Amino acid sequence: MKKVKIRIPAKINLTLDIEGTRDGYHLLESLVASVDVYDTVRIRARKENVISVSFCGMNVGVKEKNSNAYFAAESFRKEFGVGGAEIVIERNIPVGAGLGSSSADIAGVLLGMAKLYGISRDLSQIASGLGSDVAYMLKGGYAVMRGRGEKVESISGVKRRFYVLIVTATSGVSTLESYKNYDKIGKLYPKNTSAAVSLLKEDDADNFFTVLKNDLFESSASLLPEIKNTLERLKKYGAAVMTGSGSAVYGIYKTKRERDKVYKELFSEYGDRLIKAETL
Repeated sequence: MKKVKIRIPAKINLTLDIEGTRDGYHLLESLVASVDVYDTVRIRARKENVISVSFCGMNVGVKEKNSNAYFAAESFRKEFGVGGAEIVIERNIPVGAGLGSSSADIAGVLLGMAKLYGISRDLSQIASGLGSDVAYMLKGGYAVMRGRGEKVESISGVKRRFYVLIVTATSGVSTLESYKNYDKIGKLYPKNTSAAVSLLKEDDADNFFTVLKNDLFESSASLLPEIKNTLERLKKYGAAVMTGSGSAVYGIYKTKRERDKVYKELFSEYGDRLIKAETL
């Protein structure tokens, strides 16, 4: 095979419980879901052992050899002894929003390189070494991430599809700074992931919406106050949550009609910062 194309969806955190620290890392338990906003990774084989990466679409200012996608390709090449690759990534997932853009690109590169060179081995170990939630992004869907995000338990049999309205912020939030600020705040929050998983499996959407939350919200919102303002705006129309460490927040709805109604209400205020999506 000389070239491949891989589409990787964004993710949202439906819950995010911080459970402590170990070896300098925060440990979490988080219910996550894929949504239909995609980055597309195209890879062409090269005879010489050289990796090249270029970007198109949104947020393309990153330099090739500073990108996580480049490190992923080099790590794969060295791990499995394969040749080089010419990689083009079309970005549609907003960067620095908590939607998994960087991890999606890493996962797309790993899956693409494996397909390109016929590698059938488990990629989860190399994925975990490249980013906390990359192992999840390799599979997507509904899942619970634990530890630093490297432990992934997929949730099967969920037929419910939720409709979400994502609102991106005018700037991003550093994940590192958010966790540091979380430690400074020193506040403990109830753990909701287990309850959320049970309600999801029971298809109890109304009660499911009541347990969605993110332990990093207060921390990130104090770093970027517009997160709180946007969340409060969305909560006037129903359940709303921040994803990851921000800066995006989203409203979540049972029907497309509900979501689209909120979209129309908020479009004059947020414009192209609004993204319609649904869970996969």
